Amino acid sequence: MSASVGRRIQSVIDRLRGKERRVDPADAWGMSARAARKAVHPQGALEVIFYAHKGRIAHKWHHYLEIYERHFEPLRQRGTPVRVLELGVSRGGSLDIWRKYFGPDARIVGIDVDPACAERVDPENAVIIGDQSDAGVLAAAIERLGGGVDLVIDDGSHLGRHQVASFEYLYPRISERGIYVCEDLHCSYWESHEGGYRRPGTFIEFSKGLIDQLHAWYLDDGLQATSMDFATTTYGIFVYLDVIVIEKRPIEKPFHVRIGE
Repeated sequence: MSASVGRRIQSVIDRLRGKERRVDPADAWGMSARAARKAVHPQGALEVIFYAHKGRIAHKWHHYLEIYERHFEPLRQRGTPVRVLELGVSRGGSLDIWRKYFGPDARIVGIDVDPACAERVDPENAVIIGDQSDAGVLAAAIERLGGGVDLVIDDGSHLGRHQVASFEYLYPRISERGIYVCEDLHCSYWESHEGGYRRPGTFIEFSKGLIDQLHAWYLDDGLQATSMDFATTTYGIFVYLDVIVIEKRPIEKPFHVRIGE
């Protein structure tokens, strides 16, 4: 992280700790200064970095920041460059946020259908133009990352058919202790995004099936055979308001232990 970025982050921390608690409303993507002051309570480095950001527009729900801090910080502390793929680039600000959070050595690629997005990032980041459900586009992004990926953040079309296709291609290709995130799951309930309450094909309904796969050890032989790859590579599925986080980790067959008298 550059010295200038560090000074800006420290400046935000100092303001938040100070008597007036001033926050630039531009840092809160459209919130009033009063609303921003009430909302901003930094919980970690990511939140501080987000609210200190002055560059391209980054648009995230505020409550995502605490969730991401919980799951992303171990990746950040590994000591090796993190490979990040974000589906959906928009104005390019979120790629800048990940660069500040994961450091200058991180490899960061975005995918977007809008050709203009290719001009909305710094040279150290990259954008692949194409459909997030296109296997060829996803393969090109992974190749650009050096042949692997540690963190996928799906902030793309928010359509279930795209989200599911992206997950099915990318999840097996994430590193063995990587993370997959799908944002804005409220769209699974909106007709405008091909959603609806318990409507088949949404990522919400697809995720319920992933919970079954996580428990493949206890399924009948037929179902077990099709689910065991997921069960043996997935540590957990974490469901929050609007967000699902799926963490990978090699998993051995579960066993129980009885101790005591």
